[in-house]
Amino acid sequence: MFVAPRAGCQWLEAKGNGYSIFYQKGFENDVPFARTWADRAEVVMRDKYHVARNPYRVSIYLHPAAAGGIDVSSARNRCCSASIAGDSAAIIDMLAPSAPAMRAASAISSLGFPKNSDSYQAKILMSEYIPLGHYAVQNERPAGGWKYYSAPNWFVQGLQEYDAIMHTTDSNRTATATALSKWILSHSTVVACCAQDLQISDDYNGGAAFMAFLAAEFGEDVHRKLLASSASTFTAALTEQTAPNSRSQLFERFQQWLRAGAPIK
Repeated sequence: MFVAPRAGCQWLEAKGNGYSIFYQKGFENDVPFARTWADRAEVVMRDKYHVARNPYRVSIYLHPAAAGGIDVSSARNRCCSASIAGDSAAIIDMLAPSAPAMRAASAISSLGFPKNSDSYQAKILMSEYIPLGHYAVQNERPAGGWKYYSAPNWFVQGLQEYDAIMHTTDSNRTATATALSKWILSHSTVVACCAQDLQISDDYNGGAAFMAFLAAEFGEDVHRKLLASSASTFTAALTEQTAPNSRSQLFERFQQWLRAGAPIK
């Protein structure tokens, strides 16, 4: 079941395949944009993660103004609550792309891009939607295994950010990926090893860069394999999927990737 529109608000609903987009009068032009990237997220789930979003049902709220912690710089995914139909309901809240606050925004992302650009907004929606695919991979394991939010935050946020960069617009796949590569080259110390295992002190850019490194060294399917691992902890899953490398050897391969220019493709 979809989450019902919130009381006291004049929400309009546009239904998609397994999701609904809620918007307010005057913001109709934002619906095709949201539909495009919700549908694209479904394709990434199918092609990269080999899963469908089911049993998750999604309500995407496009807010006309900043409220409740949702603003130019912040969106939110809340997943998942049980529904009467037996599936689970997820809610994505984000500022509508054409909201006056968004259009007037002069904010620049940590990688140097305007937050009111279409590519940045596409990245935001993908990063909030794609965790449903990540959950679905773990739900399809035959039994047991580590839990998504038991992983370090750099993995959770980094994988969402990586997918949002590499699987949305051409500009994100080229310009944003190049900016991420330059960022990690100038912030390489955010990744450290191995006194207390691997440590990444920047969850978003640092995590996304490490996801790019793993994809470069082991193939992008390593992300799905990590999620699908039945190992009891994320640390054990990472060891399993990067074998026969010890953690210090994996870190050395990361250093070699940096010395090669941190190529992200």
